Amino acid sequence: MHPTSTDTPRALILAAGRGTRMNSPLPKVLHPLGGRPMLHYVIEALYKTGVSAMGVVCAPHNRFTIGDSRPPHPVDYIIQEKPLGTGHAVMAARPWLEQHEGPLLLVVGDAPLITPGILKNLTRERARLNAAAVFLTVRYDSTPPPWGRVIRDASGKVIGIVEEKDADYEQKKIREVSSSHYCFDTPVLLEALHHIDNHNAQNEYYLPDVIAWMIRRGHAVGTVTTDDPLPATGINTPEDLARAEALLKGISG
Repeated sequence: MHPTSTDTPRALILAAGRGTRMNSPLPKVLHPLGGRPMLHYVIEALYKTGVSAMGVVCAPHNRFTIGDSRPPHPVDYIIQEKPLGTGHAVMAARPWLEQHEGPLLLVVGDAPLITPGILKNLTRERARLNAAAVFLTVRYDSTPPPWGRVIRDASGKVIGIVEEKDADYEQKKIREVSSSHYCFDTPVLLEALHHIDNHNAQNEYYLPDVIAWMIRRGHAVGTVTTDDPLPATGINTPEDLARAEALLKGISG
């Protein structure tokens, strides 16, 4: 299949995590929310943005279970053989990404409250800035979740993302955090993946490191920022799932 050049984005969903804190043999992204696997909400939101294709990064242990859940729209399955981080998950999708030269929406499969509106804002902002990447950030009034802190310079320009486990005392005071939702220029992302390493506390390849590389190379990087944490809310524990269930009932009620 030859690369395609188009303004219509493709979408890649990261869904290979075991979700051990769910205390269940069921893959985390398939835990039911409102009677449907949470992954299906993410697929539906992406479908409503009009993406040209969707890929789901799975692990060997959950590929067929995810397929058996009968996603609501067609997806391509990509296997991440070893759990070496979010950056590594995207590396596993490199052959699939090389078929496309347009923008890429990249999201996680355990954030079922993401909306088509947020996803469309990411694609519009990337196009407006002609940026290598635009990502969703959330500002909190109090201590944020243990997500990557968004580092900005005095003018407000993004200069990097520091993961919670690698952040120093001052960086942990920052209340603006990165979500795991991005829109990338696909060729620039592919180039950036060659330049990240696993020299960090987790010995993993972090996807946010591609943002730092893009900034160092002078590529434009932007953000879509919200004070509403719901679209970025990830499900990691049964308690998170119960809260999302209550939120979903409130939204639909």
